[in-house]
Amino acid sequence: MASITDALRTWRRAIKAALPYVRRREYRILQRNHAELIEALDRRATPAAQARIRVAKPLVQDMARELCLFVTFAEQPQIKPHVCEHITHLLGAGIQVVLIVNTDLPAASIEIDRQLHDRLSGVLVRENIGFDFGAWAHAWALLEGSRQWTRLYLVNDSIIGPLNSAHFARLIERVRNARAEVVGLTESLAPRRHLQSYFLVFNAAALRSDALQGLFRRIVNWPSKSQVIEVYETRLTALLEAEGMHCEALFPSLWKDPASSDDSSIRWAQLVAAGFPYLKTRVIASHPADARIRAWLAARPGRIALR
Repeated sequence: MASITDALRTWRRAIKAALPYVRRREYRILQRNHAELIEALDRRATPAAQARIRVAKPLVQDMARELCLFVTFAEQPQIKPHVCEHITHLLGAGIQVVLIVNTDLPAASIEIDRQLHDRLSGVLVRENIGFDFGAWAHAWALLEGSRQWTRLYLVNDSIIGPLNSAHFARLIERVRNARAEVVGLTESLAPRRHLQSYFLVFNAAALRSDALQGLFRRIVNWPSKSQVIEVYETRLTALLEAEGMHCEALFPSLWKDPASSDDSSIRWAQLVAAGFPYLKTRVIASHPADARIRAWLAARPGRIALR
């Protein structure tokens, strides 16, 4: 059934692509994105490290093993339960975690569970600009010894899980055994092949490279999410591959039509069946009554009630 659905989706996209009104619509999107980009440049988008920030827990410096920079957006003082849950599993896998909280709230109002707080290697509460890449780059700038880290995980709060302990353990094992310098969980083929940025991992060779160091130093706080995606997420894989790095998706695209290649949003059931231990938050929001999703969420290890 899934393959028939995919085939129909591809056919409809091919028909629409041949229609003039679609070309006009796509041109308007390009016009809008171009205008937003020029406006951002004219306003001189600030370097990532110029955002206001509060160090709620001092960063552990000179870390020499695996580190995760975990970014979450907080619209309420409490950290989202699924974020606490995910971080707990990362810590349990022996990964040090620095939590970066992007928020529009007063920095002092953010509340973090004391037991979790004590296990973290740092907590940064940051002005809500620059989205994930701005937050990751800001934390990177405040940390020392990045060339000595054995592995760096960049993770955000757009996934819920793990859904299954064995699948999560296998995922971490695959990351650690990967020969690629850069590992992502899934990939998208549009507008070009790229690792999706909700969960990226860089090994020691990548972290020692001048290319990656320079890329993080150049990151700025783009004002719109579409700009962050276009300038950073969709270009990162190609930029690093041009420097000779191998970039691998642990769950390669199941469908080769670029316009329909986002498996984490479209073929989420197939991914879970293949051992993918997460669901995107937008998938859960789009399918609130799906019995499979409800069962997976109810059975996940160490689950915390979602709000």
